[in-house]
Formats: sequence, structure tokens, C-alpha cells
Amino acid sequence: MKRSFIIRRNVLLAMLSLVFFVSACGNNTTSIVVPTETLNQPTQVPPTPTLTPEPPKVLNVCLAEDPGSLFRYEGRNSLAKQSVFSALYDPDTLFENLLTYANNQAASLSVDVRPGMNVLDGSGNVTVLKEGSLIHPVIEGTLSEPAAWSASAPLQMMQVKADYKIAPGLLWSDGSPVTSADFLLSFEVANELRNPQDLWLLDRTSNLKALDENTFTWTGVPGFVPVELSELVFLPLPSAQFLGMTPAEIGMSAEASETPVGWGAYRIVERETGSVIQLERNPYYSPNPAYDQVVISVEPDVQQAISKLQSGECDVLDPSYRLEGQSREVLTELAENGSLVVENFELVQQLVFGIQPAAYDSGYSPWAATRQDFFGDLRTRQAIAACLTAEPIASEILGARLPEGFSLPEFTSWGSLEQAQALLDEIGWLRDETQPEAPRQASGVNNVLDGTVFAVSLLSGTSLMDREVSQAAVGRLADCGIGVIHQALSPAELYAPGPEGPLFGRNFDLALVSWQKPRGDACELYRSNAIPGSGTYWIGTNLAGFADADFDAQCTAIGNAELATKLGDGVDLLAEYLPAVPMMPQIAIWAASSRVNIGGGNAFSDIAAWQPVTP
Repeated sequence: MKRSFIIRRNVLLAMLSLVFFVSACGNNTTSIVVPTETLNQPTQVPPTPTLTPEPPKVLNVCLAEDPGSLFRYEGRNSLAKQSVFSALYDPDTLFENLLTYANNQAASLSVDVRPGMNVLDGSGNVTVLKEGSLIHPVIEGTLSEPAAWSASAPLQMMQVKADYKIAPGLLWSDGSPVTSADFLLSFEVANELRNPQDLWLLDRTSNLKALDENTFTWTGVPGFVPVELSELVFLPLPSAQFLGMTPAEIGMSAEASETPVGWGAYRIVERETGSVIQLERNPYYSPNPAYDQVVISVEPDVQQAISKLQSGECDVLDPSYRLEGQSREVLTELAENGSLVVENFELVQQLVFGIQPAAYDSGYSPWAATRQDFFGDLRTRQAIAACLTAEPIASEILGARLPEGFSLPEFTSWGSLEQAQALLDEIGWLRDETQPEAPRQASGVNNVLDGTVFAVSLLSGTSLMDREVSQAAVGRLADCGIGVIHQALSPAELYAPGPEGPLFGRNFDLALVSWQKPRGDACELYRSNAIPGSGTYWIGTNLAGFADADFDAQCTAIGNAELATKLGDGVDLLAEYLPAVPMMPQIAIWAASSRVNIGGGNAFSDIAAWQPVTP
């Protein structure tokens, strides 16, 4: 592009030089006799040279599936939809500054509470306050140990209020201002539709009130003292556009589902459902993105998409192609011919221990149990964690899948193989020296009958990654003297509702499970009140059946800004109590061609900053 511009500029300079040269010749003092009839003829003025306008810079993004409705509160948030949202919205530009308790925009207040109010109790659960409810009371301005609330001697609770100031001059892509009413509308819509992913925040929000057009106040339920203040409000909806419409009507409208306005780098010009979304620069967004237009196309076939990336029909293959499932050869070729971006190295796939099967709920006896208590002893779980992570499975599998030389983070190890073997010996899981390859047997193991063979089953999904991780786990545990039989089940079988389903029915030994990142700390997954069982309609995330009062109390403290400081930094309850062993990150991979310079960014939301590579 720079080369073509220079060529055009040089042509123009040459033409201008010629004009100047002719003008200079006309200034010669020699008299020239011109016939009279020539003077009566019109002067022939040469045409003014003009530069050919450069064509618009277009970024072609390909998706593996149509994103469907673009209404943010319709309950589904596919990878394809997230890619479109990255062009339409920029959450980092919403507010004047980052909220903290230190800048006086957020305050913790001591408030009176009364029966019937929603509060966050001392166990970290949103509940209705009543006589005897366990709460963290405020005494002399600080939170105290949990105590029972009584109307006869009422205790105060802590409540947080935060003032959000919208960034000055922030406009929707249609030119209208973003106002407090837009945030109030999004909260109203989310609260009416109550999608599962929104319930955590909805239950902890008492109200949202506008102070003026550009400022609104979020108030939490008493007892909820959030550590992070940046994600306590729902992204806005243009209230002026949806005036008088119900949340359901908004969701069904074309303005919300097909061509929503945003405040990000681009805005939708036209949409052909199932094929193409055309976007142009948002004239009200600053700074200007490098591309004039973004064309988002749907190409379901991943091999066709890779061919289009090479031919130039696609500049970017977004994360919806799940390139992490491709072979190392394919990923290496993509990396050599452009950019290969790997995101989300947070360990969210876990090997969950069946600590407390549902069969133990009515009591456990090693003489009557159909399955021995293999995992009740924390030391056993520690030994297994060391077996699995002495050489982290994540490093092995990702190292074999990603292109050679691709840098990986350091994954945690819980100890060496030798330490794991020694700990199992100490617990009483002993090898038969005459059969060193056979699984260990119990000899004096707490709650386990002597002679019990340490042989268990491992359940997983059917994906290639699940199978690879499971095979690696089986091999590592065999090295430690633990026999494991792996069984891969379809998602419908694996995640079937309890009591029949193996996971939610808590009827398994070991299971490979992938979680979405919870709003709070990962410890929230294993609270005792999250155990699926008959009392909870077999709903809950604590598939391990793990129950520990100290764990619950510390998990509550981690999620409370006032209490977390008392715990200190770097508390990892999952590592300390081990209801599960973190195994693999759910990585997302996307690719860009050599025609696109994505700089140092490693997030798809950097779409506004990408630059076209000039020849």
C-alpha cells in the first residue's frame, strides 16, 4: 500500500514539474508576434491530475457457524457470537475510571437488616434473613465471626454501594449518548429473563438507581462485599431505541437480535442471516480502527476455511473453528503462513474424585459398601495429584499438539513420582514385591478393608482431547501402582441428571470434567451446599460430594473484600483440600493470515487494533 501511494505521488510531482517548466518558459523576455485570430480562441487548459482514491481496507473474518441472535441476554453466548461482539462492544471504554474502594466511588456501609430481606449469609449463600440466620455481623466498623441474627438483639450487616460514572462523550454507534437509563434497562432485562449465567450477579444485586444521566449507583445485598468491582453491572442496552417494550419484545426485535447498535470499533451495515455480516467503522469510536470495513462470513467446513485463509477470502479464522482439535501438522502450517494465537491457559478441566458417593449418604461401612472409601483420606488425593502432575499432563499433550517451539506456561506440580510412591506406602497402599506391575493393595488403610485392590474407573467425554488426557492419566496412575479402567461416555450419558446419571448421581470413582469459569473463586464449585443429592433435586457442581466446614468458611472469606485480607495472598483452597486435580486448560486457538498484523495482542477482542500488512 505504501509503495502504490509513493508511485502515485511521484507521478503527480512529475506532472506538476512539467507545468512549472512550461510556466517558466512563458516568462522569457523575447517578444513573440501572435496572429490576432489566435488571441480570439479559448485557452486550452490541461486537465487537472487527480489521485485515484484508495480502496477501503477490508478485514474478512470467517466463522464456523452463524452467530444466530445477537441479543446479549437471550441466554446463549457461542464463540461465533463473541467474535461479533468483539467488533461491536468495547467494555473497557464504558466508565470514566476503574472503580476501587480507595477512590471513594465505592463504600462499605453498616446497615440495619430485617426479616424477609435477601442477604448473603455467613456461609456465602444468598438467603432470606430470618430468626437464627448465620451472618457476618458488623461490630465497631469491622466484620466479625459468623453469629446468629435475632430480632430481639439485631446485628448490623455490611452493604456495598458503588457509583459508576459513564465515560464523558460516550456514544452509541447511531450517535445517541450512552446514559444511565441504558444500564438500568439491561439490569431490568437480565432480571426478567434470568438466564443461568446471570443469576450469580442478579442474586447479589439489591438495586440499581440513576443519580443523573451519566451516573448510577449499584447496591449489593447486605453481606456481599465484592472483591472485584469491575463486573457488577450488565452491559447497557439503548433504552431510547426500546422505549415501551418488554424484555421479551426487545429480544425478539430485529434491532436487538439482528443489527444491534454498540459503542465499539465497528457497527453493522447489513446482515444476511446464515452467511454474511457487513460492518463499517463506527464514526463515534476513538481511535479509528485500522480497517474501514469488516466482513464476517460463515464457512462451516474447517478445511474449506483453511483454504480460504490461504487464498485471501478469509483473513481471520475465529475461535469457533476450535482449531485446538487439529493436528500438529495443520497448526504448524497455519503458524508458518501467518499468526496462530492460543488463549485461555487457565486450568478448568479437572479430574474429580468421587470422595462421597451418593451411596454413602445414608452411612458408610467398609464391610457393607459396594465401593471402598478410596479417596476420603486427603493424603491419598495428594499422592494421586503428585502422580498426575510430576510431569504435567497439560505440558505433555499441548507440547505434542502445538507447533514446535510454542511457549507454554509453567503448570503446577504437586510432587515427584518418588514422593507419591512413598506417601502411598505410608498410607498403607502397598505393592506386592513378587508382582511389581500389579496394583497396590490395602494394608491398614483407614476406612478400607485389608486386601482391597487399588483399582478404580475413570469416566470422561468422547472428544479427542478427553481421550488423550484420560490415557495419560491411566498411564501415570499405573506407574504409581493404581489400576484404572477408562470409559468414554457421550455428553448425554456423562451429564445425565441424577440420581441415574453417573456424575450428578455421584456414582463414579474418578471423572474428567470441564467447567466454565465461575464468577467467584473456583472453590465455589465445591461448597458443601453445592452437592447434588435428593435434597437439592440432584442439582449442584460439587460432584465429589466433598463437605468441609473450614473449606466453606475460607471460600466465603475469599469472596469477601473485608475478610480476604485476613487470609493473605495466594490462597488456593483447591490445592489445599484437593476435591479435584486441575488437569488441562480449555485452550482456544484462532488464526490470522500473513496479511494481518495482530501485533502483540493475544485476545480476539483486539480486532480494533489489528493492522493490515503493507506490501
